[in-house]
Amino acid sequence: MTEKHSPGNIPADMAEEKQRLAYTVSLAEAFLARAIQSNEHHREDIREAQREMHENGAHGFTSLSSADDFEALAGLAQYINPIMHLGALYQATENKIALLERIISSPYFARIDFRFDLDGTMEKVYIGRSTLMDESAYEMVVYDWRSPIASVFYRFAAGSAYYDAPVGRVTGEILRKRQYEIHGGELEYFFDADVEIIDAILRKLLSQNASSTMKAIVETIQKEQDVVIRDMDSDLMMVQGAAGSGKTSIALHRAAYLLYQGLSSRLDAGNILILSPNTFFEQYIAQVLPELGEENTASAVIEGLFSKVLKRKHIQSKNQFFEKMTTNAMDKSLMKSSLEWKTSLPFVTILDRYAEDIRRKKMDTTNTKALYSALTGDEAYFSRMAEGITLPVNIREILQYSLKRTNARMLPYDDAAVLTYLKLKLQGANLYPNIKHVVIDEAQDYYPLHYCIFRLLFPGAKYTVLGDMNQTLEKAADLSLYTQISELLRKEKVSLVTMRKSFRCTNEILRFSSWFLPTGIEIQSFNREGEAPAVHGAADRSSLLASIAAQAQSCLDAGYGSVGLLCKTEKSALSLHRGLKDRIPLRFITDAGSAELQGLMILPIYMAKGLEFDAVLICDATDENYHSEDDKKLLYIACTRALHKLALLYMGEKSRLLPPDESSAG
Repeated sequence: MTEKHSPGNIPADMAEEKQRLAYTVSLAEAFLARAIQSNEHHREDIREAQREMHENGAHGFTSLSSADDFEALAGLAQYINPIMHLGALYQATENKIALLERIISSPYFARIDFRFDLDGTMEKVYIGRSTLMDESAYEMVVYDWRSPIASVFYRFAAGSAYYDAPVGRVTGEILRKRQYEIHGGELEYFFDADVEIIDAILRKLLSQNASSTMKAIVETIQKEQDVVIRDMDSDLMMVQGAAGSGKTSIALHRAAYLLYQGLSSRLDAGNILILSPNTFFEQYIAQVLPELGEENTASAVIEGLFSKVLKRKHIQSKNQFFEKMTTNAMDKSLMKSSLEWKTSLPFVTILDRYAEDIRRKKMDTTNTKALYSALTGDEAYFSRMAEGITLPVNIREILQYSLKRTNARMLPYDDAAVLTYLKLKLQGANLYPNIKHVVIDEAQDYYPLHYCIFRLLFPGAKYTVLGDMNQTLEKAADLSLYTQISELLRKEKVSLVTMRKSFRCTNEILRFSSWFLPTGIEIQSFNREGEAPAVHGAADRSSLLASIAAQAQSCLDAGYGSVGLLCKTEKSALSLHRGLKDRIPLRFITDAGSAELQGLMILPIYMAKGLEFDAVLICDATDENYHSEDDKKLLYIACTRALHKLALLYMGEKSRLLPPDESSAG
């Protein structure tokens, strides 16, 4: 890698690069001026249409005496429809204005000099987040990062290379790869390098503070990530990725790529649905697609799908269920066995048999809850439906538990899934007719019944499924999970990509975190050095609170922008918040809260999945809290949220799961 070009070391082509940037910016500014002027006209046209409707059509509205007055309604339509059309034009131009403003600030981030084998010509290909074309000269000034030729930048070093275009494979030679840092329309520096430059830039970015929301990463996409993003052949693309491997970010860039291909694949933002683990995470990722110049797609959480199918508001969320199961020692075993059984394939078979029996007997299917209660409340009938199926030893207790809870005001998470599946089997559904592609994040936390529901809700859709078997909550999982998902979703062309490299954590934090993984599972480090994790004990609660407050303040003083104070449960997090709120400025994170990760934040570990913080303090690392195999996974999840600093604090006896020498685990 060559040295960075700085003002004191100006290369011969710096003037040329500045001239090229000035030309690019001026072209974008000209387009921006035209777009602004166009929207002034649109705004005036809308005002004029509104005035005309008020003067000539308002009396028709006030004279309506009933819904049968179709003539008056038709008269109003001639005014309303043009206004709606003008409004759509105005919004589209506003989106274009925002895009051009981003282009003016930073029009491109890379360049490749590519010599084509076909005719020996060489082209300087500038790559940015969006396309910019000089129509008068028929010249592509900036290529979108999703264009076929841009894939060469991500996949090849200098030398022979190729890309697949609509006309076929194009071969050639990369003569130069160059990366730029441009802000506010000003060229700060550039590098000439091979693929190592991407790693260097990424390492520099990772050494900085985390952003408050998830950001686009087009400048630092890795080769294996680019393969996932650009895959157009798979009906089901599955990614098993280590914590910090960029799974979610890659899925969002894949969605942006699919939208870029929309002209040929007939896909737009309304055809993609992203299933997030919770509403907080939904907000956290909401800026990525707009940053890439695309509209946000449809999004949902699984309890939201249940609510839409069942037409019922009060449904327990996945996080609420997990919180109750974790904190209720008396019911934990029953809740866990109930969830595992009712979301299992054997129980799906029983529900399928039951649905077929209902149809055969021509029973009324409008009240799904009553039908489910009839199944769980009649032991003899249930036994007939379960003939040949091995039942849990506590099946009677599970059925009685279900019968009692389905009549509660808040429908439990596990029973909501059963009712949703039963209703879809009995009544069908056409709730998502436009969805052609579904992105499922945290796939390891869903059970077979959930995937059966997805298949029924989105029958013609393709899927991108992202998971990590090492980050399951209260369940066991291995790589067979992906075979099962493939069988349940019933897709023909299936791909599974494994991403073992973690880009988030420092070497020291990753070594410590890997202590909690099963033997034989290796996570590759991106090789970024940092501070060793530390473990701090306290004799009593007062000392513990003082230690946490001191550690948190130390993180702020060190310049860390986001510090996550993590606890096993929401109950513990609330208790900690009460103890610390008068000592340090901090925020308690809930599903309904702001998704910006800034300052000191307290939250349960299961809420932190998919998030990252500059520093993480695990505040309840006692043996009482963390002692089981499931707890190992929680500790792995918690530790791998940290970019730069990790500390574990406890009062009394520390967790037996911690490595014997905390500073050199692994």
